[in-house]
Amino acid sequence: MFLQLGKSMQVIEKYSRIWRVSALLLLISACSSEDVSDRYVGYVEAEWVYVAAPQSGWLISPSVEEGSTLVSGEVLFQLDTDQQVGQLAEAVARTSQAAAQAKDIDSGARPAEINALLAQQQQAEARLVLAESERDRVAPLVAKGVLSNNRGDQVVAEFEASLAAVDAAKEAVNVAMLAGREQAQLGAAAAYESAQATQTVAQWRLEQRTVHTLIDARVEQVFQRQGEFVNAGSPVVALLPSNGLKVRFFMPQAKLPSLTVGQSIEVFSDGSSMPLTANISYISAVAEFTPPVIYSAEVRDKLVFMVEASLPSNTELNPGLPVDVSLQ
Repeated sequence: MFLQLGKSMQVIEKYSRIWRVSALLLLISACSSEDVSDRYVGYVEAEWVYVAAPQSGWLISPSVEEGSTLVSGEVLFQLDTDQQVGQLAEAVARTSQAAAQAKDIDSGARPAEINALLAQQQQAEARLVLAESERDRVAPLVAKGVLSNNRGDQVVAEFEASLAAVDAAKEAVNVAMLAGREQAQLGAAAAYESAQATQTVAQWRLEQRTVHTLIDARVEQVFQRQGEFVNAGSPVVALLPSNGLKVRFFMPQAKLPSLTVGQSIEVFSDGSSMPLTANISYISAVAEFTPPVIYSAEVRDKLVFMVEASLPSNTELNPGLPVDVSLQ
């Protein structure tokens, strides 16, 4: 009898312990449910920036290392420049040539050429003086009948020819001192501007061989390294901007009317004692079923709406990290 009583007491004690443990688990579950009832499961997502090569070429400088932090303006990578340096030198030479031609057309003949024309003018003037003197000497003799009329006509013709030669020499000097014709000047100016534009393009192409980051970011992944050939438009590095993190979570349709773009939320992550504040930046207008990543017995097969919230700059969270979101 005592043995049976002892066994009964052991059974009672056993079930009593089970009941206490069960009650404790229910209490913990209730408390946990109460603590997180206003929280929603989400994850951190990144807005990557893929930096590609604007031109094809060989990578000649070591690319940045994964995990390094960059500020705007720092060099990401550099391509070979032999061809671009040659093209720029050619463009500079053509610009100088066009400038010289335009200046030549605008300035007229060279001083030496003008001096030669002036000498020819002086010779023509000297012949004119001689022809005039011979005409004045022969004319009275022709009038007296000493010389024939043919001789008089000859000296008159020689005088007129010398006078015309002087006029022609003067015009040649004037033309040499003038600039080129208007259309020739316009053509030379256009050729100079075209050469300048070609030089600008060649300079730009040379500068594009060195690629800089335009944002403050962290190097997340390097796709191609020194010694490899890069095709134009092919990504070389992936950057994570300092403000490129966001939280993506899903809200039941009943809670959707309480959300607005710009609204502040709290983000809880494992290992962090204090929540982060984020601002809702996007609310999807399309309903979808609960993703498996937040699948549970309470929310399965319910329609939800995707919501995104921008995290502050330089947030030390990793993409893909699961988080809890509270609407405060």
